[in-house]
Amino acid sequence: MDRRGVAANAVVMGTAAAGSISIMITALVRAGLLPTGASETGGPWRLAEPLVLAGLVFVVVRWASPRTAVVSGSLAAAGSALWVQRYLPDEPALDAVFASAVWLIPSLAAGTVGWYLCWAGAERTRAIALARSEQRLRLALDLHDFVAHDISEIVARAQAGAAVLPLGDPRVAELLEHIEAAGLRALESMDQTVHALGDDDDPVRITRGGIDDLDELVRRFAAAGDVKAVVERRLTREVDATIGAEAYRAVVEALTNVRRHAVGATSVTVALDEVGDRLLVSIADDGAERSGTTRRAAGGLGLTAMTDRAKHLDGGVEAGPRPLRGWQVTVDLPLSRNADRGATT
Repeated sequence: MDRRGVAANAVVMGTAAAGSISIMITALVRAGLLPTGASETGGPWRLAEPLVLAGLVFVVVRWASPRTAVVSGSLAAAGSALWVQRYLPDEPALDAVFASAVWLIPSLAAGTVGWYLCWAGAERTRAIALARSEQRLRLALDLHDFVAHDISEIVARAQAGAAVLPLGDPRVAELLEHIEAAGLRALESMDQTVHALGDDDDPVRITRGGIDDLDELVRRFAAAGDVKAVVERRLTREVDATIGAEAYRAVVEALTNVRRHAVGATSVTVALDEVGDRLLVSIADDGAERSGTTRRAAGGLGLTAMTDRAKHLDGGVEAGPRPLRGWQVTVDLPLSRNADRGATT
């Protein structure tokens, strides 16, 4: 046990001992075994004992564990309340009870203040823990949604380089293979990091990019490989900034999954449609799944986070294979955060 624990135990035991001794002295005075305090002198110094006992109640309630605080604090409070009986040997019983009740008030007040400070400290600790948890989740989602996207672009460029560079030199082929393998390992390690960090069920939204940034995002995606990617806009109204940020993030996640899991994909279409008061963002590709896995299993964390964020905005996500070949993700969001849910597909 450290010094702080030893000191706390000493205070708890001292408080219990002080309360017990005070009660014992009062009992002996009332039994006539000790002189009554009615004729004693000392004036205001007599008040030191009950006030010290009330102070000890505050200390143990504030710093001790609940169980020990109840035991030792109750003894100290009882000693403070009964102290006055030494000076009331001939008073009626009702008056004596009333006097003890009055002298119990300082201990109750001290215990209440101590409990409030203890509760406020615990609330601060919980608030700090919650803030740290939210920071971990924010970092996890940022890693998954944005850093993974950039790493997957590196992998795509390495794969493209293997197709266009002269491979007569085995060192070039080996270098490109190492770049691709390192990128894929980094993505796998990042997934593990995200799982370790993302221990909170509440989604934390990170506003980065928006509807107006989708064209540049898709252009960079197409430039990194041989996949043709286009954006089809069929919008007549403005999209709320928060909604646009979530739409952008959903496209980032979907394009990252195309790079990682869509074998032989040649085209990707990002469609923005307006249905009533709803925004439908659809990302469709024509690639096949990698052998031995499915995009739902491999990218499940991203789809889960995407769904959680969409639900927070009164939206939803649908993902699954297309009828002939490929995969499609559709995100249904309100055009405005204040819009009532309207018609949907």
